[in-house]
Amino acid sequence: MTTTERMNSHSTGDYRQGRAAYRKAVLGLFDSALKFRPRMRGSEWAEQYGWIPKGTGAESGPVTLYGYQRGLLDAMCDPRIPLVTVLKAARVGYTRCATLALGYHLHQDPTLCAVAQPTIPDAEDFGGAEIAPMLRETPVLKSLLRPVRKGEKPDKATFYQLNNGASARVVGAASDDAFRRYSARFQVADEIDGDGWTPGAKSQGDKLKLFWTRGETFWNRKQIRGSTPLLEETSRIWRLWLQSDQRRYFVPCPQCREMQYLQWGDRDTPFGIKWDLGQDGSLKSVWYVGTCGCIIDEDRKVWMDERGDWRPTADPKIPGHAGFHLWTGMSLNPNAAWPVIVQEWLEAQDDPASLVQPFLNLRLGRTYKATYGQEIKSGQFLGRQEVYGAEVPNGVEFLTLGGDVQSGHANPRIEAAVYGWGKGLECWLIGHFVLPGDPAQGEVWSALDTLLQRQFARADGKMLRIQAAAIDSGGHHTAETYQFCNERRHRRVWAIKGRAETKGQRSKVWPRKPSSKLGNVWHMIGGNAARDWAYGSLAVEKHGPRYVHFPDEPAAGSRPIDEEFFTQLTRERLVVRKQGFTEWVKPKAAHEAGVCFVYAYAAVCGLQAMNSRYVAMGKAPKPADELVPSSEGTTPISGTDRAAPSTTPAKPRNLNQARPEAAPKTLFKRQVKRSSIFHR
Repeated sequence: MTTTERMNSHSTGDYRQGRAAYRKAVLGLFDSALKFRPRMRGSEWAEQYGWIPKGTGAESGPVTLYGYQRGLLDAMCDPRIPLVTVLKAARVGYTRCATLALGYHLHQDPTLCAVAQPTIPDAEDFGGAEIAPMLRETPVLKSLLRPVRKGEKPDKATFYQLNNGASARVVGAASDDAFRRYSARFQVADEIDGDGWTPGAKSQGDKLKLFWTRGETFWNRKQIRGSTPLLEETSRIWRLWLQSDQRRYFVPCPQCREMQYLQWGDRDTPFGIKWDLGQDGSLKSVWYVGTCGCIIDEDRKVWMDERGDWRPTADPKIPGHAGFHLWTGMSLNPNAAWPVIVQEWLEAQDDPASLVQPFLNLRLGRTYKATYGQEIKSGQFLGRQEVYGAEVPNGVEFLTLGGDVQSGHANPRIEAAVYGWGKGLECWLIGHFVLPGDPAQGEVWSALDTLLQRQFARADGKMLRIQAAAIDSGGHHTAETYQFCNERRHRRVWAIKGRAETKGQRSKVWPRKPSSKLGNVWHMIGGNAARDWAYGSLAVEKHGPRYVHFPDEPAAGSRPIDEEFFTQLTRERLVVRKQGFTEWVKPKAAHEAGVCFVYAYAAVCGLQAMNSRYVAMGKAPKPADELVPSSEGTTPISGTDRAAPSTTPAKPRNLNQARPEAAPKTLFKRQVKRSSIFHR
C-alpha cells in the first residue's frame, strides 16, 4: 500500500486500520456530512446571495442592507413568525426586502410562494418588472429557474417554476378568482390599502382572509402584509398593525447612548426633527432632538442605524404577529435626508388640505384622519364671517356659480351660490340666491339667467362677471335644465350629472369629454372627489390656499348667511362602510348650501379643463415670510458639541441654549454608497 493509499484509508475510516478508528470515523460523520445545516437568516442570505437587478432601482449589483432592513428581512424569513405586518412610508426599501424574502424561500426553503397585488395589471407589472429580473440575474436562482418548455404558453410573467420544486405566483386581489385553485405556504400581500383589496358586493368576504386560506394545508404557513396607510377610518394596514406587537427600531443616542426610536414629533413635544428658517423663509438648518434631550445631527444617522434593533412596544392580539413601522426619517437614502423631509413639509403648508395627507402617508407612514370640515360647528362658522368692504374682495380673480334645481308642490325653486376664487383656490362666498318658481315654467329660468349675467363690484372698483356655471340636471326637470344650459354653452353654462360611483370610487371631477344624446349635452362629474375637495376645504383654518371665507353681509338678493345656512353646508356626511371604503350620503333634510358649493367647485374644474390660465390661478403662491419655523410649534433647540461619540456618555444638552447659526457641513452630504434597495 502506498503512502497516499494509507492516508486515504485512515481519513475515510478504513476497517483495516482497526475497529476503533473505523468507529470514530463513522461517528464523525454526524458532525460533518450528516449534520443539519444551520438555518441561514434572511439578511445573511440577502448579503451573500442577493442581487439588485438592472432597471429595478438607481443602482444594481450585490445587496448591502441597512441596519433597520436586516431585522425586517430576518422576520420575513423566520419560520417562527407566521404573520408580519409592515406599516410603511416611501423610500424605505420595503418592496426590495419583500422580493428578497421571496428569493430566500425559493432558494433556502423551497416552497410554494404567492404575491398578491391590488389588481391584475399591478400583478403583471410586478411579476415582469420585479420578480422576473430577480430570478434571471440572481446567480443561485437563475440556475434553478425552469425554462418554458416547447409548446407551453407563458403566463404573462405571473407564474414561475424552479427545478427544486419551488414556485412563485403573482395574482391580483381585485378578483376573487385570484384566490382559488392553488396553494401557497409563503404569501406576500402588497399595498393592502389599495382599492383592489376592497370586497365587492358579490365578493366572498375579506380578500386578505381569502388569501390566507391558500395556505391552510401547511402547518407552517406565513403571510407578510405591507402597505402605505391612507385614511384612518378605512386603513386595513393600520388596523392590522394595531393588532401586532408594534415593533419600533430603537437606536442609541450618539452622546448619552440612551436607546430610542426616531420620531417626527409634534407641536407639543420637545423631541423630533426641528429646523431654522432664514429671513427669506428658506430652510437654514435641520437637526434632531432626542427624547433624552440631546441634539443629533444628520451625519450621526449611519452610526445609529448600524447599532439599532427592533423592539416590540405592545402585546400582539395573536401570538407570533410581528408589526414594523417604517417612516422616511429612518432611511439612509440621500433623497430621504431630514432637510429633504422638512422641505416637503414646508411645501405642504402651501396647500395643507391637499398636501398634508400625502406627507403623512408617504413620508411618516401614518394614517390621515379625514374630517372634511364636519367637526366644525355652525357657531364656529358664524365666528368666521368677515366684512368684505364690497360685494367681492380684492383677492378674488374670477367667479363661478353652482346651481341646484328643486321641484315639489310646496316650494319649487332654483338655488344658486356664487363663489369667488383666488390664488391657490382660496375661496370667498359672494352670495347664495334662492329663486322661487316652478322649474317647469320659464320665469324662474329667466331669473337665473339674469343672475348669470349680473356684474359684481370688487373692492378696487373692477366689475366681475360669472365665468362658468354648473347646474345639476339630475332632478325632475332634466329636459328644462338641458334646454337652458345648452342654449348658453357658449357662455360656459354647463348641465352636470353625478357619475354613478360604487364602493366609494373617486372619479376625476371633470370628464375628459361631455356626454350627449338627442342633441342634449351634459357633463358627468365625479361627485365623491368633488365633495372631498369642497368639504375638505371647510376644515382649512388658516387664510391662504383653499380657505373658505364667508361674508357678514352677502351680495344684494342673497339669502342670509346664518346658522341654518352653515347647517346645510355641513349636512352631507362621509360614512365608513364595513367593506373598508368611504362614501358621501345625502340627507333627507335640506342641504342645498352644500351641494351648490360643490357644484361651484365643479365649474372651476371645468374652467381648468378648458383654459390653462385657470390652472395657473389655482396654484398656491410661494411660501410667505411669516411661515412658522416648525409645524410642531417648537422653538429652535440647540447644542454645540458635534464630536464623534466617545466611550464616556456626554451630558444631555440644555434645551434653553441657542442653536448655532451655521448648519452642519455634513447636513446634505451622502453618508455611504450602497446598493439602492430602498428605492422601491
